[in-house]
Amino acid sequence: MKAWHALTIRARLAIAYTIATSLVLLAYAVFVVILVHERLHAEIVHRLDQEVEVAERSLTVDGTGRLVRHIPHDAHEPYQPLRNVSWLDIHRLDGTLIYRVPENDLPWTVDAIPPFEKGRTSGYFSITTPNGNHLRVLQRDIEIAGQRAITRAALSEDQAEHHLVTLLWVIGLGLPLAMVLSGLGGYLMAGRALSPMARITAQARIINAERLDVRLAMDNPHDELGELAATFNDLFARLQHSFEQLQRFTADASHELRTPLAVIRSVGEVGLGKHHDETAYREIVGTMLEEADRLTLLVESLLALTRADAGRLALDQSPVDLCALADEVAAQLRVLAEEKEKTLTVDTSEPVPVAADSALLRQAVVNILDNAIKYTPPGGQVKLRVLRTDTEAILEIADNGPGIDPEHHDKVFDRFHRIDAARSRIVEGFGLGLAIARHAVESHGGRIDVSNPSKIGSVFRIVLPLLVSSQAKESHD
Repeated sequence: MKAWHALTIRARLAIAYTIATSLVLLAYAVFVVILVHERLHAEIVHRLDQEVEVAERSLTVDGTGRLVRHIPHDAHEPYQPLRNVSWLDIHRLDGTLIYRVPENDLPWTVDAIPPFEKGRTSGYFSITTPNGNHLRVLQRDIEIAGQRAITRAALSEDQAEHHLVTLLWVIGLGLPLAMVLSGLGGYLMAGRALSPMARITAQARIINAERLDVRLAMDNPHDELGELAATFNDLFARLQHSFEQLQRFTADASHELRTPLAVIRSVGEVGLGKHHDETAYREIVGTMLEEADRLTLLVESLLALTRADAGRLALDQSPVDLCALADEVAAQLRVLAEEKEKTLTVDTSEPVPVAADSALLRQAVVNILDNAIKYTPPGGQVKLRVLRTDTEAILEIADNGPGIDPEHHDKVFDRFHRIDAARSRIVEGFGLGLAIARHAVESHGGRIDVSNPSKIGSVFRIVLPLLVSSQAKESHD
């Protein structure tokens, strides 16, 4: 088995093709031999049967009521049975011979002809003469004008056996040659069939992290190798997208880390540059602590996203009322909204239960609501609404801010994505809040999206599976 797996695919295909072809040829050869043997045997039987019938028509009854051979008129051709058989004889039931042809000049002696046996069953049987000839004999009972007789005819089987042996020699010599030719043909065909694989391999070797934009060529996109190349191209496209995201993430993370570090460094240098009073030092230390908190928040956000990407985001799910959760978050951020001269309203009604990790889902709602408050202009309004369908729980956060262009709807949840770089410098944040919210919602089996239904402001929608109680299920059933 190890030796088989050590072979190349081309060699394995050629060997498998050779074995399969050889088995088919062998089965065909066996079929041909059996068919020829049966046909030769049937031909002997037919000739014997035909000759016996002709011999029966050559008999007649003489004046004494005995069966005798009928001698045709001189104008007619005499009966010549040896055109088809080796010998033929006809006996009366008492064993006396009516006639035998030929009477002499046999290739063996007359004594080699088996003696007539009374009571022998009619039919076919085989005999071997003293000189080794093999004969097929037909014995049949006949009745003419009330007189019964027994006819025997024999035909040599040696010629048929000779033809069969010749056929076996031809097959025996031709089959190995056919196997060699099929193996060579299979090797050539396998090489031709696998040639696109060699090109794919050569092209794949030049693709690396710097050349992820290269794609494999496809001769026929509909065959198996074309589908394989298409699958690799899709993989390379995903890798390219992941590398680009990683590069953007690294650049954005470096940028976000650079700013607080630069502030800490510059403030520290100012503090060490000359002597300050206690109040000045307190301000310097306070500024450094604020930037340290900023760095801590950034690192914690990045770690949360990393755990989510690695599938290590542990959920402690329990029944949660989405309306109560919305009220809690609104109460938590209402002071922030009022400080920035913005109105926050909540529209909830009956309980809307979901199965969720309360802390993680609250963080997602806080991130989206905080983002809406930041980008809503003074005097604007932010509205939080909870509603339900038969199977889904929906939480909407709408504002009347500048809105988000449709081309950014799919990208707004990407990490560090900035819609307006100038505006992002004014508004605090790292651009990670919506990315964290998306991971939190999707980890609960839900989805999150953004839209601009009125072309003024934005509407963020969180959709989660509705938690249906067992009583409700029974009543529904």
